[in-house]
Order: sequence, then C-alpha cells, then structure tokens
Amino acid sequence: MASAGQAGAGRPAGSHRDPALQALVDQVVADPNPNPGAFLLAHDGLTDRFGAAGVADRATGAPMTPDLKFRAGSVTKTFTATVVLQLVAEHRVRLDDTVQSLLPDQVRADNALSGAPITVRQLLNHTSGLYDYIDGLLPHFRSIDQYWPREQLIGIGLAQPRYFPAPGTRFRYSNTNYLLLDLIVERVTDRDLRTHLERRIFKPLGLRDTSYPLAQTTIDGAHVHGYADVSLLLPNAPDATRFDVTAFSPSEAGASGALVTTAADTARFYRALLQGRLLPSPLLRAMLTDTVPTTGSAPPAVAYGLGMYVYATECGLAYGHGGTAPGYLTFALNSRDGRGQLVAHTNWSSFVDTGIDSDFWAAFQQGYCSKPG
Repeated sequence: MASAGQAGAGRPAGSHRDPALQALVDQVVADPNPNPGAFLLAHDGLTDRFGAAGVADRATGAPMTPDLKFRAGSVTKTFTATVVLQLVAEHRVRLDDTVQSLLPDQVRADNALSGAPITVRQLLNHTSGLYDYIDGLLPHFRSIDQYWPREQLIGIGLAQPRYFPAPGTRFRYSNTNYLLLDLIVERVTDRDLRTHLERRIFKPLGLRDTSYPLAQTTIDGAHVHGYADVSLLLPNAPDATRFDVTAFSPSEAGASGALVTTAADTARFYRALLQGRLLPSPLLRAMLTDTVPTTGSAPPAVAYGLGMYVYATECGLAYGHGGTAPGYLTFALNSRDGRGQLVAHTNWSSFVDTGIDSDFWAAFQQGYCSKPG
C-alpha cells in the first residue's frame, strides 16, 4: 500500500496538507481496516487543507489524492433536489402537488401509488413510505456493468408494500423517491435531469469535473477505483472482500446517486447553494429547516430536509449529505453559511449490511470540527 507521504502530488490548487487531517486518514486506512485509501478536504473561508492516505488504485499502487474523480452516491440527491426546488421557484411544480397527479400513468391498482396521495415534498424528505428499490435489486442482478432502466427500478420500488401507509408521518429513507422526482422533472419540463443539472448547476458553477453518467460504466480522467465486498453477488470472485467495482453501472442509482465528481467541485456546489446562488431565500430556508427527525438513523444525522441532512457535531449543526455507491463512501458537511466545509471520501463500501466503518465515521466528524494546523 502506498504510504501517506506519497499522496501529496494531486492536491487541489491552493490547498496544503494538514497534520490533524492527515492523522485522521492514516487511521482510516490502517490495518485491519478494509479501506484501500481515504482523504479529507476541508475548506475554511479561503483556505483549503487536506489529508490523504493509502491508494486510489490497488492494481497500480497509485496514491489516493483529493483531486481525483469518484462516484458520489447519494450526495447526488442534493443536486436533484436543487433542480426540483428551482422548478418550484419557477411555478412549474409545487411542493404539495401529488405524485399521482403528476405521474398518473405510474398509478396501478396493484402498486404502492394506489394508496394515500404522496406529495413532492414527501419524496424530497423521505416521508413517502415507499419501498426502497435498492433492497430488491439482488434477484435482478446479472453483472456489474448491466444497465438498469429507470422504469425497472421504479417498478421494483412500487411493487412492494409501503413501509407505512400514511405519507408524511415519519422518515424512512428510500431511493425510489428520487427516481420518481427524476421522472417528474422530465414530465413537467420535457427535458431530462442531466440537461437540467448541466444547465442549472454544472456550467454556471464551473463544475468541470462533475458529470451525471447513466450508461457509461467507465470514469473519464484520473479517478479513484472503488472496492467492495461482493461475496453475495460474486461468491467465486478472487479477493471478493476488496473487489474492484469501479465499472458498476451508475444506472443502478440514477437521480438518487449516479453523480461523478471531485471533492473541490462538491465543496463548490454546497458553498454556492448555502450562500444563496442557486435558490431563492425562502426555498433555501425550506430545504434546511423543513425537516423531519431521522429516527433510527445512525448519528450524527438528526434530521432530513428537502434533499439535505442535518448533522449534530461537537462544533454545532452541519448540513450536507452522505453518499454510498458500490465501492465508494463520501460525506459532505457544511456550516449554514457554507464557509466551513469538509468532504470526506474512502474507496471501499460493503454490499452487506455491516454498518459504516467506525474509523471513517469518526474521521469525518473530527475533521469537520478541526482547526487549521
């Protein structure tokens, strides 16, 4: 494994290695942890600092660095929610519009939309009660690079009973919610989500290393390789607990998690969002304060807004999102004004429910609250 000292060449412009952050990521990749590599990138006003350790590619030994592209998983949800809220600002959709009225062709007597009406707001804040299609994927799995049509994934989510019958009564995270939001965006604008992301977010903010691939299983340019425990999917695979799943098709996640980005682009997006460059003040306030308790979720998440988690840290509340994609785990934490930020990433995730790696969990929380060294 590459040493932490080898990871300094690929730093974002203007950043410097920070001893406190470096000590945290060293612990994340220390044996016997499964994480091949990890980095923390902190932004404090105008200063960027980082720690990076381990490898981005086990085959070549290329060191992990904070300027590499990676699959961001559910961090994508904040991007998707921002597009939806921009359409709300333009009076093209309302938060209290029902899914049934916006997508009447999705409603059938034998699926979950035949029950009580579900609103756009309830999709955004995960109070719809709809089954998470991710939990039903295994019987449909054929290969890592298979393409997953959105309609198939929505169908899996709607074929199962709701987690609870009355929408809006409690929080239950479900990726099905964001695939339905994707479909709503497409129906009300006659443009796909990628077009909106590029025109409304990527290009205006200069996110040159951010993309929204669906059919493409490769990552263009220098990138992190993702590794996962594929024992359930590919029981005969060599080195099945750290199997290279970089080519896992992003179509499996779509609007709920298909984004490819970098730490710097992620921080730039959240900074622009929280500083009011993407949404009118009332809708930004709603995104952050129209929240529901995340009962049953692991700490430090305490609430979920409209595409945004609220985290309780030792230095106060933070806003952002976590993201798991096959082989990748990312967290983005931000102060309310967007001046204090941390993007944390490691290139290992598990397909089995073993919980989050405790060292990485501790690292991103401590990293967010750390001061420049």
